Amino acid sequence: MIKKLTYIFCIALLTVACNTQKVTKVDDKDAEILSASSKIIQQTLNKKSSFKDLIIKSKLTANIEDLSSDINATIVVKNGQKIWVNATKFGITGARALITPNGFSAFEKLGGTYYEGDFSLANKLLKVDFIDYQKLQNLLLGKVFVDLNSKDFTASFANNQYTIVNNNNQVIQTTPQEGEYIQTYIFDNGFRLVEAHLKDPKRKLEVDLNYSNWVKAGEEEFPKNVKIIIKDKKTRQIDLEYNSFTFQETNTPFSIPAGYKKKDIK
Repeated sequence: MIKKLTYIFCIALLTVACNTQKVTKVDDKDAEILSASSKIIQQTLNKKSSFKDLIIKSKLTANIEDLSSDINATIVVKNGQKIWVNATKFGITGARALITPNGFSAFEKLGGTYYEGDFSLANKLLKVDFIDYQKLQNLLLGKVFVDLNSKDFTASFANNQYTIVNNNNQVIQTTPQEGEYIQTYIFDNGFRLVEAHLKDPKRKLEVDLNYSNWVKAGEEEFPKNVKIIIKDKKTRQIDLEYNSFTFQETNTPFSIPAGYKKKDIK
């Protein structure tokens, strides 16, 4: 279970460092397109979380490394500060995790093991170096988790949805470099993230994220269902079902029990 928790909160988080683009002169028509594109991108960025404390009751189904399991989890988010997870099986706590801007801590009762480390774990797993706490929180809640900007991305509207693509997609496809991702993001007509597709053609690695059944809770909107599919030599899938959203502060106790053995996650 501890390895599954680690995958859940880091392996799916793929972003890409923005590449510098040369500024070129554009005609009036192109300027209009660029202006519309910039406005679309800005609207997606406006969908930020403003809550202080959030409690999510959830169910998690994971198919990782030929193992499949269902876990109930309470996820507590203190916006921008920490994510606390209590995972249970048959009503009994099986694992607990704490994620802060400084890193991760988690322990598993069944095996009497624990893990502690910084975000280098996620970066090591993905062979990147730009994962941080805020991007992880955004990914879990269906918010923009990449550094979208009108210089490196272009947006368009068709079929009642917005599509944002990385300007370097074609270059990366033609001359792939490790750690560079072809990126496509799809938003509905309310600027809610629906799909994210990332592909590293050099490593033959693909990540697909789907957000569905958006609901309004308080002053914000959240997806009830989050699906994460990672494809390389194997296919791994994580399904998160959020059953309730409550805005209140709650206790989030966390300490590694005495006698537990530290475990390395490879």
